[in-house]
Amino acid sequence: MINSSSDNVKKLNSINRRMFITGSLKFFIMIGIVSRLFFLQVKENKKYLTLSDKNRIREWKLAPVRGEFHDYFGNVIAGNFEAYQLHVIPEQVENFKYVIYRLKDLLELSDTEFKKVLKRKKEIKPWETLIVSNNLSWDKFSKINNHLYDLNGVKPVISISRNYPFNDNFTHIIGYVSQANEQDIENTELIKKNFVPGLKVGKIGLEKSFEEKLIGTNDIERYEVNAYGRRISQLEFQKR
Repeated sequence: MINSSSDNVKKLNSINRRMFITGSLKFFIMIGIVSRLFFLQVKENKKYLTLSDKNRIREWKLAPVRGEFHDYFGNVIAGNFEAYQLHVIPEQVENFKYVIYRLKDLLELSDTEFKKVLKRKKEIKPWETLIVSNNLSWDKFSKINNHLYDLNGVKPVISISRNYPFNDNFTHIIGYVSQANEQDIENTELIKKNFVPGLKVGKIGLEKSFEEKLIGTNDIERYEVNAYGRRISQLEFQKR
């Protein structure tokens, strides 16, 4: 009878000891969680607010406005005009096949134009920009903007293109511009610094000789975006 009572006391002490250890562990875990929450919400508050803003606010570098050529009488012989372009970043597209066929319908691309887009897609890396169109009409540009909710990874861009009012009359002197390639970017620091997808640079003639004076600088636009990375509103336009 005495042994049975002693065993019961031992069992009770063992249970109490386990409950004490378990309770202590729970207490220290709770203290750890509360301390961590305090650290994140108070001590690291500024850091996470900054990270939140980085996710919410996106920055776009715009194409530089190229310098013009004028003749003796002040007439523009090589100028600029706004071009509406459509860019796609394949890496950001969840279902490329769906998006590209959706664009084909919205832009009313012919089979030949569509095949050229698919060919360009194969020639670029996933993180590089695919230029679907260099010069959209305002109606089609607006149409794409109205359907951006359904076009993840698609980016309508207002760019700058070259205009030669006298057509080919001065080509032999002025030369021409074309899209910058890897060699242009590697060989000229200013082209590398100001590069944006679709940037056109001088290839021959005065356009090439005076490239560093003509290329201009990039303006910056900052936009607020939603959880899907789509623009909600413009926050800032920075002229350089």
